[in-house]
Amino acid sequence: MATILQGQCRVYYAFDIGYEVQLDQLQRLVDATPVPPLSRKKQTPPYLQYTKPPRVLPLGVAPETLLGEGVVQATVFDFGGLSLSYQWAIAPTAGWTIEDLPRLSQHLHQMGLESHAQATVTHLLETLEPAILRPRLDPLVEDYYLFILERLSEEISGEELLRRYRPHLAQTLRFEVLPLSRHQQEEALSQSISYYENDLALIDWNGAILYDPDYEDSANVLEFLNVELLEARYVDAQLDRRLLEYGPLPPKPRFAPIPFRNPYAGQIEDLAEWKAEYLLLNERIDNSLKLIGDLYLARLHTAAARRFYLQEWNLIISRKLEIIDDLYQMLTDRVQVSQSQMLELIIILLILVELVLALVAKS
Repeated sequence: MATILQGQCRVYYAFDIGYEVQLDQLQRLVDATPVPPLSRKKQTPPYLQYTKPPRVLPLGVAPETLLGEGVVQATVFDFGGLSLSYQWAIAPTAGWTIEDLPRLSQHLHQMGLESHAQATVTHLLETLEPAILRPRLDPLVEDYYLFILERLSEEISGEELLRRYRPHLAQTLRFEVLPLSRHQQEEALSQSISYYENDLALIDWNGAILYDPDYEDSANVLEFLNVELLEARYVDAQLDRRLLEYGPLPPKPRFAPIPFRNPYAGQIEDLAEWKAEYLLLNERIDNSLKLIGDLYLARLHTAAARRFYLQEWNLIISRKLEIIDDLYQMLTDRVQVSQSQMLELIIILLILVELVLALVAKS
C-alpha cells in the first residue's frame, strides 16, 4: 500500500455575503492578496484568467483533526461570494496510506465544521462590511471536500493508481469506511481526468481527489465551482421567496380615471428589478473566470459542473425568470388595454360634446 509522503486535505464552505464586493476597498481594510493567475502549464493560454482576481485573507488556525492543526483562509469574490477554506497537511512521518483515506474523509465529514465556518464568516463580515454593497450573510452554505496527493512512496501513473486503489478512492469520495458496491464505485469514479501520465483528477458531487504535484490551479477551479453552485442555489431560493411573497395579483381595474394612470406601477418595477439583478449576478459570475475549449482546466470545469448539476440549476432559474417575464408582460398588457379603453371612451365623449355644442349653436 502506497504511503502518502506529501499531501493535503481541504474543506471548502461557500457563502453569499452581499450583492457586490469592492475588492480595492477590501484591500485597504484587511491584509489580503490576489489569487495568483492561472499558470501557463498544461496549455493554459494567457486570456483564460480571472477577470477580477478574488482576494485571499489568512484567518489563523483551523480546528484540530486526525492530521493535527491546520490553517483557515477566506477567498472573497467580487460578485458577493466567499469561500472559507480549511486546510491540513498530511505529514510524511504519520504513515498515512491510500487505504487510510476513507477513514480520514469520514472523520472530516462528520466533524460538523459548518457551524464553525458560519461563526467565522459572521465575525469576518464585521470587518469587511464597508467594502460590501448591500451586505448580509445568507443562511445557505455549500461544502466541498478535496484530497490532494502530491507525492507517494512509489512512482505510479494515474491510471495505475485508479486501477489498484479503486475501492478506497471511491469510499473516500463518498465518505464511507465500508466497501461500496461495484455500481457505487463506478458512479463515484465516473468523472476522471488526466493530463500527464502521472496525474489524475477524480471529481464527485461533494468531493474530489487530485493526484498531482501541480494541483493549485485545479484546486482553485473546484473552489470557484463550489461558490458558483452556492450562488445558483441562492438565486433559486431568492426567486422562490420573492415569487411567494408576491402573492395574488391586484384585481384588474374596470377602468382608469386618468388615461395614463398605471395601477400596477409598483409590481412592474419590482419584476423588472428582480430580473435585472439576477441576470447581472449571473453575468458577473460567468465572467469571473474564463475557461473555454478543450484545455485541461476547461475540461476539469466541465466535468465538475456536470457533477454539481449546474446546468440543471441554471434551467430551473431560467424557468423562474420566464415566469417573471410572463408576469411582467401580463401586467403591462392589462395596463395597455385599460388605457386604450379609457382613451376610446374619452374620444367618444369628446365627439358627443362636439355634437351637442353644434346642436345648441343651431338652435
